[in-house]
Amino acid sequence: MALDKTVFEPDAAWKRALEKYGAATHLTVELYGRDARWPIAQVHSTPLFELLAPGHHALSMFAACVQRCLTQTAAASTIVVEQRHSLAVIGSPLMLNGEVVGAAVAAYVLTAFPDEHAVRRLAKECNVTFAALSRRIREELPLTRARSNVYGELLQVLCNALLSESYRARQQERTAMRLTAADRAKDDFLAMLSHELRNPLGAIQIASQIIRLGGASQAAVQKAAEIVDRQVKHMARLLDDLLDVSRITSGRIELRKSSVPLATAVAHAMETSRALIDAHGHSLTISLPEEPILLEADPTRLEQIVTNLLDNAAKYTPPKGHIAVMASLEENGVVLRVRDTGVGISSEMLPRVFDLFAQGDPSLAHSQGGLGIGLTMVQKLVDLHGGTVTVHSEGLGRGTEVVVRLPLGTRSHTPPEPASEGRVRPSHHILVVEDNPDAREMLRVTLEVDGHRVEVAEDGPQGVAMARSSRPQIVLVDIGLPGLNGYEVAKQMRALLGRHVRLIAVTGYGQPEDRRRTKEAGFDAHLTKPVSCEQIAEVLEGR
Repeated sequence: MALDKTVFEPDAAWKRALEKYGAATHLTVELYGRDARWPIAQVHSTPLFELLAPGHHALSMFAACVQRCLTQTAAASTIVVEQRHSLAVIGSPLMLNGEVVGAAVAAYVLTAFPDEHAVRRLAKECNVTFAALSRRIREELPLTRARSNVYGELLQVLCNALLSESYRARQQERTAMRLTAADRAKDDFLAMLSHELRNPLGAIQIASQIIRLGGASQAAVQKAAEIVDRQVKHMARLLDDLLDVSRITSGRIELRKSSVPLATAVAHAMETSRALIDAHGHSLTISLPEEPILLEADPTRLEQIVTNLLDNAAKYTPPKGHIAVMASLEENGVVLRVRDTGVGISSEMLPRVFDLFAQGDPSLAHSQGGLGIGLTMVQKLVDLHGGTVTVHSEGLGRGTEVVVRLPLGTRSHTPPEPASEGRVRPSHHILVVEDNPDAREMLRVTLEVDGHRVEVAEDGPQGVAMARSSRPQIVLVDIGLPGLNGYEVAKQMRALLGRHVRLIAVTGYGQPEDRRRTKEAGFDAHLTKPVSCEQIAEVLEGR
């Protein structure tokens, strides 16, 4: 047990209790930790104790008493009495959670009036005068062994009660400190989240004004549209990351493992992170073994691991820096290293890099973007794959290297998917049930541009009524609808139209539990907002 020595420090409660014990027994109490070298505390110093104090540690009975206390077990914890020269010390082991963690020793007990010869030997051994020691001994009253045991039992009960209370108090203090730190981290996270959402929203607002007001060149309008598209994707990814880290940290994620080429995962991650790397003017080098490396992994989550590492390297490396991705084979696995020439990590921050929302320099985090969840996700995902991840940095301004170790997979022969040929998309009769006016209108316009015949309903009951009268081929349904929610709408439409209608949930609810519920309600597909035109086209084709 790692025990904080501060539990032995005689605070006000310790001092009051031990002073009363000392006054009642006319004894001095010393507390010892597990190392037994020096007393941690001394309370209620008596005249006899003060006289012998400079040399009393030379008396073998002190060391023997402490040692006997510390070698006892919880099952056989007894009072220890060591005697010499008609003097005795009383010892008690200190117990915490069933373990001996220290000793309390009370001294000195006079067991009998010593003769002159014994007093002279003791005076010489402790380097005090015979007259002074003789005078102090005459002021003491001898105690019987039974009374000494009573004093020892009282010392044991008192000190162990004080120890337990001190330990609980320290635990409460630490808990309070952790809660305060967690609360501060939560506030920092919310501030960071606000910053991360406001940035793309600001760009979207300006871009939409350029498109709406007119007067801008076609190139400017095109540029504004690209900005809206890019920022919406950024926000969607941000929300996906938040949902992912929630699922991962609570253990509600299931890996879909298969045999995955490492080169494929790295290539996909590079494609995802390329815009961020290029925006900072970084150079990127990739070094992979010539022979294919297969991992037993979830392809999506493996790509997510590499993408997070590349994004972190890009964000926290000054412009025109360098990022290197290297892989090598070990006996039972692969080692993937992502190294950058970035801002590095301080020695104080290094042990906390995997803590949720932890960031070394908040001002830098605000300027570069990020919520402090990337490395947390990487660690959790690597753990789920049976691997390990470590972070190395020689300090601020010295760059960072992240090392991921993953087990190898087995070679599988999966035939490649046939390339999709260009084909004309069929036109459908589609009903959109959506209570948000802007979302409803955008879905209508998008579908009509693709050549579909579209009807819209603004709540659940209206949607069911229109489905009954017009009998659409496909229905896009929001879940959080007034009147009837999306689940009830799907059940009623399925009862009305059977399998002749394709039901697609288009919703902001994207957790696995939400997908399970939409499937049970009768939906054929589930799209999580924001939804792109490509996603809509794919789901309409049944892909």
